Amino acid sequence: MGEFEKLLEESLELREIRRGEVIKGTVVKADNRNLYVDVGYKVEAILPREELPEAKVGDEIKAVVVKLTKGGTPILSYRRYLEDKLFGFLRYCYEKGKFITGTVVSRGDEGYIVDVSGLKVLLPYKESARNLKEGKKIIAKVIELKKEGQELKVVLSQKDYLKAQEEKKKARLLSKLKVGDVIEGRVIKIDPEKGITLLVGNVLRAFLPNEELSWSRDKNPYHYAEIDERLRVKVKKIPKDGQFIFVSLRDMKENPWIKAEQSIKKGQTLSGRVVEVKENGLIVEVMEGVEGYVPKEEISYDGSTPRKGDKVSLQVLEFDPKRRRLILSIKRTLPKPWEEFLKENPAGSKVKGTVERIEGARAIIRLTDKVLGVIHRSDLDWVKPGRVEDVLEVGQSLEFAVLGLDGKFVKLGLKQLKENPWEKILKSYKVGDKVKLTVKSLHPFGAFLQFPEGIDGLLPMSEIPRGVKLEEGQEVEAKIIELSQEKITLSLKEEEEKKEDIITTASSDKGFTLGDILRKKMKI
Repeated sequence: MGEFEKLLEESLELREIRRGEVIKGTVVKADNRNLYVDVGYKVEAILPREELPEAKVGDEIKAVVVKLTKGGTPILSYRRYLEDKLFGFLRYCYEKGKFITGTVVSRGDEGYIVDVSGLKVLLPYKESARNLKEGKKIIAKVIELKKEGQELKVVLSQKDYLKAQEEKKKARLLSKLKVGDVIEGRVIKIDPEKGITLLVGNVLRAFLPNEELSWSRDKNPYHYAEIDERLRVKVKKIPKDGQFIFVSLRDMKENPWIKAEQSIKKGQTLSGRVVEVKENGLIVEVMEGVEGYVPKEEISYDGSTPRKGDKVSLQVLEFDPKRRRLILSIKRTLPKPWEEFLKENPAGSKVKGTVERIEGARAIIRLTDKVLGVIHRSDLDWVKPGRVEDVLEVGQSLEFAVLGLDGKFVKLGLKQLKENPWEKILKSYKVGDKVKLTVKSLHPFGAFLQFPEGIDGLLPMSEIPRGVKLEEGQEVEAKIIELSQEKITLSLKEEEEKKEDIITTASSDKGFTLGDILRKKMKI
């Protein structure tokens, strides 16, 4: 070892470091946990990196010796150094109520962490302005200063500073206001019994009483504003104490019926709000101070009624502004449910329905809660039944064919779900054909004979030979003498029998020619 090194080692051994001493040194090494500082001692001092996270090798620092390890290594604290250095200043500000400045560095669990001359202190959320950003400069008071062992606890509050600034701003605002001015405020409170409280310029409170809300009878403040909504109002009164000013929303508008006369026309579609539900109709407000009446029969197609406070569309039926008379309809602005149903289920489609009631030669079918269908006896079957009750019964659920509209009803059919037997009849038979048929029913005017296709043909009494007695279920051979769409006429007579009938009729009808008799028989 050289002489110089030996002397240096001896001098370092002579250097004495005490706990609590402020010491100066140079950062010579750093890792994730510690900074290693050359303080002119035989070993390097250690400083936790979290106390000086931005320090780097070569930086000169000051710190307090807080501990000496068994091996003689000094443990330093930069935070203690700052606390000791700032304690006197902070105590003075705390005792005198002085404001100090700082910079927001981060957010913690309890509040913001603020840098005051390098010392990290707490600004609780409840003591701070809203939504402070990192890097924001603040002004605050020390509301708690305490030393617990070696730890210094410092707590700040912005409340006094913010209040002082608010009072200054409020005073400036009040000095410029006068009755009649229009101002804008943010709704901060709604009392349904009293009115609305506004905050003007974030410092001045303004009260809007319920009676100043509107020209209309609706004095519910919830119908005019929501929390945090901004309202333009007119200054009504400025008390001397300046704590609250009184404002009016109603004075912002002219007599509403004058405005209504210029803007509302018969047949026009409006929007409104239901303000009263009566047994015979609704009272609806279409603009502030202008109310109209909706008769019960003009409310809806299905009997449903809006509730108080509901917004509705309306059509003007009558309007007389001088008499303040306005008759409205909600129903006429609504899509007709049967038309909407037909759009979704066009003619030719199949739908399910339940027989609701039978009315003579038709039945009413419930299709939906709002839509009814109707089916006429002629659409029940290709062979028209004698009564609707022969095919349908109340409460029965069936599938129907959609045919179109019949007024407010969807027109329905059952026979349209089956193949039209008449088309088959016209293809399979012609006039003059002889067919074996079954007697379906007997009547004073003749009998109905049933074809295999399910169609009935008429056998008039005049086409049944004398002496022939028919019975239901009997099979006979008949001749088709007339065939057209949905009509078949049959005969059991041969040609010779018909000629004899004509001659017999001629001899008994004295005073008539054979031509007259033939014309009578042929109904010419």
